[in-house]
Amino acid sequence: MSIEGFSIEGWQCDERHPPLFTILLSDDGEHWLPIWTQPLHEPVTTKLFSAHFSRVYAARHIRIRMDGFSEFGFDRVQFITSPAAPPVQSVHDILSMCQNQASDSRVVFSTLFNESDAFLKQYIDNFLAYTAENVCLALNFPSDRQIPSYLTRISPRVHIFNGQVKREKWGHTLLVGHIESFEAARAVFPDFRYFATMASNGLMVRPFDLTAAILQLPLAARVPVACERAYELDQEVDPIEPTYHGTWMWHHLRNSEGFGNYLKTAMHLDRVSVTQIEGLFARREDWDLLQEKRAAITGLEKFFSFENFMAIEELLPTSVFNSVGSGEYTHICRVLWSGTRQATVDDLLEMVPHLPDHLCSVKWFDRSPVAQSTLAVTTDWGRALLTKAQNQEMTLNKFQETTLASKLVDRMHQAERFGPLTDRWWKKEQQGQCGFRWSMREVSCERQRIDLDIPAFRGNAASPAYLYMEATGQRVSCAISIYETDQGETALRLSCSAISEDGGPVSGVHLQGYLYLSGLQGSTVFRMTMRKDRCVPPDILSRTVFFDEYGYTVDYADRLERDHDMERHYFVREARRSDGQVWIGLPVFCNAIAEVTLAVGPNFKSSRNDLV
Repeated sequence: MSIEGFSIEGWQCDERHPPLFTILLSDDGEHWLPIWTQPLHEPVTTKLFSAHFSRVYAARHIRIRMDGFSEFGFDRVQFITSPAAPPVQSVHDILSMCQNQASDSRVVFSTLFNESDAFLKQYIDNFLAYTAENVCLALNFPSDRQIPSYLTRISPRVHIFNGQVKREKWGHTLLVGHIESFEAARAVFPDFRYFATMASNGLMVRPFDLTAAILQLPLAARVPVACERAYELDQEVDPIEPTYHGTWMWHHLRNSEGFGNYLKTAMHLDRVSVTQIEGLFARREDWDLLQEKRAAITGLEKFFSFENFMAIEELLPTSVFNSVGSGEYTHICRVLWSGTRQATVDDLLEMVPHLPDHLCSVKWFDRSPVAQSTLAVTTDWGRALLTKAQNQEMTLNKFQETTLASKLVDRMHQAERFGPLTDRWWKKEQQGQCGFRWSMREVSCERQRIDLDIPAFRGNAASPAYLYMEATGQRVSCAISIYETDQGETALRLSCSAISEDGGPVSGVHLQGYLYLSGLQGSTVFRMTMRKDRCVPPDILSRTVFFDEYGYTVDYADRLERDHDMERHYFVREARRSDGQVWIGLPVFCNAIAEVTLAVGPNFKSSRNDLV
């Protein structure tokens, strides 16, 4: 039959989730062609969705795919159909044509790399593992940074070069960096037909499907499909009189005198749009049009200031594509805008398998080489395990694989060795077992650091235990007890109270600061054991912070073990230098008590010698 259009009445969806969906057709119920998408977070109305397709399709199956992550329903759906008659092209023919086109085409990804050399190897491994031989990477290294020699010939599909423009976080330099990659691609991979801008803090999470990306282009969606952020208010904006709605950039554009007029006269853009740069995928001809404007883009520099900064890489590419190009582009990266968070293993297991086929990358990823989600997609063993875990079909062979893996993992756990966090604080075991008590009374919280005085501390460096107070302005009293147990752990008891500026007691549970503790063994796995009813309130330690001498980060347990009255939380932290240290930070709340034990591993060996 021929499919000419559709209408959906009475859309039913969780009001917290936008009505994102796509209409797909198929001849066999297995291979699907997207023909229309609704990517807007705030459509004009949700009472009626309808469209009359610009071309007629012949198909046997129709599918409505929810592109968000909630259940949906509707009161009535109707498809406008008629008996198929030549010369209507079948879905099979369209898919075959795009598959042939994909197999005959080369694609170049552009990445502006700003991460560590250690992460560079993982980034390239991730790219090579999830892309076919016709996908190449132009990796733009900072202008003043040396490229590791062992990576310059890692693959003929990877070209690493030093860009000439010094890149800044804001302004036009990031866009010029991608244009540099495009120019390098024309020289190194001259026959490429498609180009996409990727992010160095994003990673591939499944094989890139070029056919699926090409199929998205005729949909001409102005905003990313299945996106967590609403971009519709940022489309087709007058650069002289920009909207007061949408992105914060319109406010800065309005305050930059002459900027809008420059866009209109020097760049010939009567309308401009803002959208995601991560994963922006389009034909080479569209990117050619943007590259031709490089000189004009560089001329934008005079309009930027500390107060009125802008992300030009989000503004100009699609504005040019829409105004003088084909207007056909898509995005192959999903950005976790909701909560602006890092990808987790749960995301890889639950979210990624349900993404539309053209999405192959996710941003943001933790760039630590030991982060679980990063290991899952940047190592051979991580990808192999992830693929098996994502496949929910159980067979006899898979049952045996799972059983064997469980036995092997149990044996691997037996090699773990943990000991007291305070082992390197004292020379003698007796000193550790005695421990110490420390307290302070009515100290005003003014965002200051307070080192704990550790009796007979063996080191000559800064204290491995300190409080970092919040700026509450309240006067805080705190009592801390630390000692080592016979079970090879460090016991900690922490209590706190506060009085207000007028001298009255502070009621309720309020954050006053963090207690930071280090095992002084460099990179560390911290194990925190919490027993039932020993922390009041029970969730008092739910927010854990870490310090690595460079900065503070909030993180959650890499591993969690539970039994009926105890929880063990394992946190993996890597020191930034070979002689560096890491600290675990436990929140200090007034009117609360925390009792836990702490150990460090995973290859603990006591540093003490009681015979001396």
